[in-house]
Parts: sequence; C-alpha cells; structure tokens
Amino acid sequence: MSRIKIEAFVIRTTRLAESSRVVTLFSRQAGKVKAVAKGVGKPKSKMSGTVELFNLIECLLYKKENADLGTMGDAAVLDDYHHIPADTRKFGFGSAWCEILQKTSHPDQPRPETFELTALFFKTLDLSEPGNAGLLFWSALFKMLAIEGYAPRLEKCLSCGKKKKDAKLMISLGRGGLICAGCIEEDEDAIPVSQSAFDILGAMGAGGFEDIAEMEVSPRIGREAAEVILSFASYHLGLPRNLKSFKFLESLGG
Repeated sequence: MSRIKIEAFVIRTTRLAESSRVVTLFSRQAGKVKAVAKGVGKPKSKMSGTVELFNLIECLLYKKENADLGTMGDAAVLDDYHHIPADTRKFGFGSAWCEILQKTSHPDQPRPETFELTALFFKTLDLSEPGNAGLLFWSALFKMLAIEGYAPRLEKCLSCGKKKKDAKLMISLGRGGLICAGCIEEDEDAIPVSQSAFDILGAMGAGGFEDIAEMEVSPRIGREAAEVILSFASYHLGLPRNLKSFKFLESLGG
C-alpha cells in the first residue's frame, strides 16, 4: 500500500455511511483521486469540516496498487474559499467548475496547469462580486481549453490568413477558430458571433482573472461568448452540455 501526502481540492462528496464520506479530490500530485474519509461526520473527528466542497486541503492518501478507492489520513484545510458557498451565484459557478474537473480528469494523471488555474479561479471568485461569477467561470473554461490546446484561434482566418474584416464573424469548431465569410464552407459546423462577443473572447484569452473581474459585459453578449466556449469544450474535450450544475445555473439566469 502506498502512502503519499497530497494537496487537493475537494470537488465532490457522497455519503458512504452515517459518518463516512467518499471524497473526490483534484490533486496536484496525482490528478483525480477518490478516497474514503472515515468518521469525518462525527462531531469530534479531527477531519470534521475538512472535506467540504471547494476546500483546498493537505492530506495523507493511502492506496493499494490498482485500487480505485483510497483512504484519507490526517487532513488539514489550507483554504476554504468561504465566500463561494455563501453566495448562490458563486456556489453555482464554483460547482460547475468542480463538475467539469470530474468529467475531464482521470485517475493518476496529474494536470498541474489546471490545478494552478483552479486555484486562481477559486481565489478570484471568492473575492469578486457575485455578478462577475459567470464571466470568471467562462474565462476559466476558455483558459482550460488553452491549456489543452483547443482554445479558439481568433487572430486571423485559419483558411486564408487574412485579419478579420467581415461584419459577419464565424468561428469553426472543426478548424478551431475564425473563418472569414469567403472561406466558410457550406454546412460547416461554425458559430456566428457579434463583434462585441468576439472582443470578449479575445479578452478572456489574453487577460488575467483580475482584469476579467473588472469588465462590464451585457448578459446577451456574455451568453454569446459562453456559447462559443461551451461548444468548443463539448466538441474538443467531450464535455457534456447537460451537466447538473448547468441546469442550476439556467435557473439563475447564468
């Protein structure tokens, strides 16, 4: 049985017994791992309060070779991002990010850049105004696409190489970016975008979270940019469009 110390975000918890939980962690050292937190629900447990959603924790992980489920040992909270669960919008978008990590990560495959991205996203989301939660979330997903090599390429037409000049802007899913009106093919899987949404996408790709949090974007333009990002994540990462958290966000007008 191996024993390692990991730093990880709690991205899901499910009840196993009266006082025990199965915890899904997104760790710096081992990628996605699942472990049993025994007795964590007992009031006097040393781990009480550690395995709450969004928490960044440090813990010992005991795991047999080829086992799907490990066991958590001593755990301590490094950051609880307590403003995220305290606000409905922040909770919704934070939960959506956790669900995306579950769907796009695999056991024993570390993703250090995505781990750092998660830390920056949670930190900024925690400190930002609730109204900026959606813009920060979609920016985070755009940056995840960039890490994986699938972010939309927006600088010039991917076919002819010309800079954007058309009033009608199209972004091709298959070709991975901007296609001008003269190069778009019939029945090509492409998304029309307004100039305003196109500019927001460019800012998401180039700017940091603190800059994104200061932007003022109308709900219509925000939804337009979000549709491009979600379409790319679905097409290139296999991310389902019907995540449970997305349905909750729809109820918020997210």
